[in-house]
Amino acid sequence: MPNQNIIHQNNSTPEEESVSQNSQEVVSPSPSEASHAPQGLPHAFVVMPFGKKQAPDGHWIDFNHIYQELIKPALITAGFEPFRADEETVSGDILTDMFQELLLADLVIADLSIDNANVFYELGVRHALRKRGLIHIQSGRAYMPFDIFNVRTLPYHCDEHGQSDPQFREQDKSAIAKMAHATWKSDHNRIHSPIFNLLDGLSEPDRKTLRTPLAVGYWDEYNNWQQRVAIAQRQDRIGDILLLTEEVSNPLIKTEAIAKAGAALRNLGNYPLALKQYLIGLKLEPSNSGFRCESAFHLSRLKRYDEAVVQLESLLRNEPHNIEAISYLGHIYKEIWKQRWVRISKQPERLQKAYDSAHLLQKAIETYLQAYRLDQNHYYSGINALTLSALFKYLVEHIGHNSSDPDEKAIKQQLTSLSGAVQFSLESAANLDTNNFWVFLSLGDLAVCTARNPQQVTRAYKKALNLLWNNKFALNSSLESLRLSESLNFRPEYVNAGIKVLQEELNRIEYQEQAIASPQTTEKPPQVFLFSGHMIDSPTRSEPRFPPGMEDEVQQKIEEVLDQLQANAGDLAIAAGIACGGDILFLEACLKRQLKVAAYLPFEPGEFIKQSVGFVEGNWVERFYKIKNHPQVELHFQHEQVGALPVGVDPFERNNRWALYSSLVYGIERIRLIVLWDGKGGDGPGGTGDMVKQVRQLGGIVEHLDTNKFDYWNRDKKGSRKQI
Repeated sequence: MPNQNIIHQNNSTPEEESVSQNSQEVVSPSPSEASHAPQGLPHAFVVMPFGKKQAPDGHWIDFNHIYQELIKPALITAGFEPFRADEETVSGDILTDMFQELLLADLVIADLSIDNANVFYELGVRHALRKRGLIHIQSGRAYMPFDIFNVRTLPYHCDEHGQSDPQFREQDKSAIAKMAHATWKSDHNRIHSPIFNLLDGLSEPDRKTLRTPLAVGYWDEYNNWQQRVAIAQRQDRIGDILLLTEEVSNPLIKTEAIAKAGAALRNLGNYPLALKQYLIGLKLEPSNSGFRCESAFHLSRLKRYDEAVVQLESLLRNEPHNIEAISYLGHIYKEIWKQRWVRISKQPERLQKAYDSAHLLQKAIETYLQAYRLDQNHYYSGINALTLSALFKYLVEHIGHNSSDPDEKAIKQQLTSLSGAVQFSLESAANLDTNNFWVFLSLGDLAVCTARNPQQVTRAYKKALNLLWNNKFALNSSLESLRLSESLNFRPEYVNAGIKVLQEELNRIEYQEQAIASPQTTEKPPQVFLFSGHMIDSPTRSEPRFPPGMEDEVQQKIEEVLDQLQANAGDLAIAAGIACGGDILFLEACLKRQLKVAAYLPFEPGEFIKQSVGFVEGNWVERFYKIKNHPQVELHFQHEQVGALPVGVDPFERNNRWALYSSLVYGIERIRLIVLWDGKGGDGPGGTGDMVKQVRQLGGIVEHLDTNKFDYWNRDKKGSRKQI
């Protein structure tokens, strides 16, 4: 692909200096990494004078030069996306847009070199409304104003022209980068605002309350993002959502974007990718309890139970009354108990093992009850405590033969009162919100445990179905709970009545989806072949990589790997382009095997041909159109589906990331990444090296066709490389 010409170097910075005892030493991204990174980095807003201004002692400072040559590159080095008010490029009122940046940015850096009224006013606003994420810098001052003299202020050097002193520039950049990164990474309980330090009873406002609708320009990105994501969700294009989420720059909607992407992946059952989203969110907001809960939930779904428990216990040490965290912990204990016996095929042995592991079931019940006692409106924890208590009573009576264990007796004795309390909670919630399908599904779960005849179960779940409009995740969640009871032969007539209703609805939805789906989205393919590879060398390329004479060997290698992986009709091939060389040879081989194909293009056909197909001799353009017009090929155009290219982003790298994310949603177990690659360059986001790394980290299969090892280079001098 064209982006393979870009070489990304990994130049690490020195270890970060801590600004507090709680700070952790980290290594920042290098300037080259940061400049090629996708959007979605922490936002840094720079508060400073504009143009050339005179200091009280008479010397001049060129603040525009200081920003461009010192502050901005230092913040990029530290891993931030820098912004200054005069860089606003969208329509809107600059004052209100500036205030949104000032209040919502992850970090504010204030240049206090001169007594500028605007700078000190903005500094005061940030001090008053945000307790952390603030650093001060200055040049040439002998003293600071009294009100902030005790706040650490980092000095930098100017030359006689008022510009960043070349002799000290790299030193000053490093100091600002280290301070910015260490401030961002410091303990989230640490306070940087002198006002919040003085008034320890002052609470920081929720950032959502700091939004002003008047900042039209600032919220344009938010509105556009919402529209794009809504369309992508309707069409099940989760790859689009992942790309759009990654590119969000607005600091307030980053977390919302990540939460929405994570929820979409969770609903699809793609737990590894959902976990990845929440872990990204935790890098941005380490104290976000919602992300901590969700990451623990998805760790448990991946059967990484110990990590999940440690995550939640750590959260509960800080927030002991966090009901969601407690109920998630109950869910994990239930899963650990279930894993002890669920795979045993013979029912008597399965029941015995379930009873022998009942200490874990008790732990789950006690944990759910802890959450329910904190808030009896939290019916999720209540219905789970009740369902598990009913299962526990059943196991004690059938396997334990009414054991005399006092803990077991206590659970049995509280079942009647718990049943009444949960019924009251659910009926109250149903009266308050007649559209909440989770409440009505929970009433169905209650009926399974308490109903006097199976018809009551059927009626309860059918009420929920009137509200449950094509929500497969909710259906599967309820069915999972019923299957658990079914596997223990608990109240079989009642459980089967519930399964029958919900399964019929799930079958109806899936049949409807198949009826309206295109042939390429009807069902998940057994294998997904994602390709990334070199184009034919351009006539002006100085170092050969894929000379035209290598075409036959490349074609042979691609054919061999597809044969080895047993690619055939029913599988899916994905390519980030239809470029001359690797792309076209791969897609031709796939179409010959009758694979379905999805091709992602960064431009419309005319522009793509100009940049990636028509620059070498041969019939590549004709072959491009033959693939484009093939009935098995579905084309996706970047501008049309995911919007205009963000500023500073390479279109080919973005296209590769888009194709990668669109393939990952099928499940990493299906992915086969095939790379035609010399192993050089392409290490930045969207490069071949990055794609290889991501797929391997997720546990996918990578087939590397290393062009350095091809026989072509062992031929006579006509095929020899220049220095490699």
